[in-house]
Amino acid sequence: MKKIRSLAVAGSCLFLLCQCASQDEIRDLSYQIRVVNQKVEEVKSSTVNQLRKRQASSVSRLDEVSEEVLQLKSQLEENAHLATRFREQTKEDIASIQGMIGQLRTENSDRAAQLEARLDQIEARVNQLAASLEQMRKARIQAAEERAREAARRAEEARKRTVVAASAGTDGSSFVRILADRRKRKVGSDQVVVAQPAAAPQQKKTPAVQKTSRPETAVTTQPAPAGDLFSQGMAEFKAGKYKDAYRIFEQVLAENPSGKKAARTLFYMAECLFAQGEYDLAILDYQKVISNHARDPHTPTALLKQGISFEKLTDNETAKIIYKKLIKDYPDTPEAEKARKRLEKL
Repeated sequence: MKKIRSLAVAGSCLFLLCQCASQDEIRDLSYQIRVVNQKVEEVKSSTVNQLRKRQASSVSRLDEVSEEVLQLKSQLEENAHLATRFREQTKEDIASIQGMIGQLRTENSDRAAQLEARLDQIEARVNQLAASLEQMRKARIQAAEERAREAARRAEEARKRTVVAASAGTDGSSFVRILADRRKRKVGSDQVVVAQPAAAPQQKKTPAVQKTSRPETAVTTQPAPAGDLFSQGMAEFKAGKYKDAYRIFEQVLAENPSGKKAARTLFYMAECLFAQGEYDLAILDYQKVISNHARDPHTPTALLKQGISFEKLTDNETAKIIYKKLIKDYPDTPEAEKARKRLEKL
């Protein structure tokens, strides 16, 4: 714009000077004016073209920016939609997981309650069997004591008859020797072995009085020390004489029910019953080890053998419970590893 104003001023000046200028000067001025006009047109043309180019470039750039803005806006809307869907899906997944956790907790609680009830039933059954076994033992001991008293009474009667017969012989009458009709020998804590009646000698009349021998009375062996008895029981057990070993172990336990070897004695009593196939009775003796001697080294083995006994009785569910208790209470023992292997097979 400044250039155009300058040219206008120059033109006005030329117009004023035209009147007093010469013809040559007018031509020169006209030529210069044309040149100036041409330059003005060239400048104007180049300036306009540059402005147009710049404008076109700016418009193109604005279009590109607008397109990029639209793309970004579209992406933002899509991301917002995806984020909304993700939040909703996450909420649904969390609700589903919470529902599953609640269901699992309920199922585990029910299962735990069932296991507790099953354990209570097993303990009640074991206690009942233990009470029955204890009654049976007491009954056997009572019967053995009655047999022993009866044998002692018969021996006393035989002795009295011998004394009476000896008195009669002293008076000059015929003498007949009377022997005890039976002998008894104490073997265990609850068994009495009765021998066959002794053969009576032939009756013989003698004019003179003969001395008579005293009748054989009941002979009771003195009990050996508990340590020796236990060794005897172990020897019988290793020899496969499980019934004899059981009686000896029973006597050891009766003499010292709370001693250091009580748990071991109970365990081998159960082992004797297990070896004979009396699994229900073995379970009771194993339970005594488990209940009364929880810290004894034989307790994990007693639990394992108790579970095997339940397997032998085809009670696999109870066996599983016993194995799980063994794994829980004694996890680092070899018996727990064996219990895990047996659980995998059930």
